[in-house]
Amino acid sequence: MKCAKCGKSATKLNAQGIPVCSHHTKIKIKAPSCPNCGLEMNIRESKYGKFWGCKAFPMCDGIQRLGSA
Repeated sequence: MKCAKCGKSATKLNAQGIPVCSHHTKIKIKAPSCPNCGLEMNIRESKYGKFWGCKAFPMCDGIQRLGSA
């Protein structure tokens, strides 16, 4: 799992339940905007791990990797 802030290996979850490294445990992570529609994104999970997914899913299928926010 990767840190949602910097992309390094995540070791903990912050207060929002987002995976982060030990340097970002107290930082509130701002969700990125969807590259397709511009709405805020949520943390989602698949069999391949966690990722940012558009709130408008299934109408919009925008995704981003954690750490690229």
